[in-house]
Amino acid sequence: MQLFELNAHTWVIQGGGNIGVIAHEDRCLIIDSGLDKDAGRDILKQVKNLGLTPTALLITHAHADHFGGAHYLVRQTGLKVYATRVEAAVMSSPILEPLYLFSGAQPPRELQHKFLLAKPSPADVILTGNETTIDEIPLRLISLPGHSSEQIGVAFGDTLFVGDAFLVPDILDKHRIPFYSDVQAGLATLATLKTQTPTFRHVVAGHGEIYSSVEQANRAIDYTAERLEHILEMTRQALASGEPRSTADTLREICRAYHIKISTMPQYVLYQTTIQSALTTLYARGELAPVFQDNQLLWQRTA
Repeated sequence: MQLFELNAHTWVIQGGGNIGVIAHEDRCLIIDSGLDKDAGRDILKQVKNLGLTPTALLITHAHADHFGGAHYLVRQTGLKVYATRVEAAVMSSPILEPLYLFSGAQPPRELQHKFLLAKPSPADVILTGNETTIDEIPLRLISLPGHSSEQIGVAFGDTLFVGDAFLVPDILDKHRIPFYSDVQAGLATLATLKTQTPTFRHVVAGHGEIYSSVEQANRAIDYTAERLEHILEMTRQALASGEPRSTADTLREICRAYHIKISTMPQYVLYQTTIQSALTTLYARGELAPVFQDNQLLWQRTA
């Protein structure tokens, strides 16, 4: 992991994910905790090298790659953990992540590994998502749902940490279909972010490049929004014939268009979630309707 100083009180530890570190007087807040105990160990080493003692950990959203190191950090330091209600539920009972990805059924072993199933780390403080202090540190929380139900961002000084509200272009192009549990909420979040970025010097996404200009950050935000809009359009096209189609058929068509070859269970359920959300987004807009045929749930264009 590499340490980048953004200003005298704010740093980013960059590895598999971007970890925020905020210092204020005698307090030290860590934002997200990486994938596992190895990430937690590296984070703690970097924080100690700064001469800081971590007192609080805020989790932007409860995906294993963002809270997997929390268990280690809590055991080593006793710091308090902060998260919103839904995200805290997953952190306390991590089986919920593979469980919801597998439609509520007992997930197969392919979905029960550290990338989707972290060690439990209950939150000490449940956040509403609009707090202006955490652990006596003056900051501002911002609600950023879409990628996850109750994801939050952290604004401190001239820096905005946004979790996985958007993906930097290199990562988005690698995965092609980004994970969003709510595409409509995600698009609204991206629009909100563009109104926020002009007030910040640094914008830190959950993974990849750290942006130090409004123009760079907004290009990445727009790039993610355009991809989500494109997925919605491809969903429309997959149903353009007027014939009812299943979610699986729609996913297959969109994967073909993106030249994606699904070969693992995790890949399938992550892509499927986004396509299911695209379908329900269009249903909520009145563009699709559910149809039941031969004991199958299918989707059909309404116009």
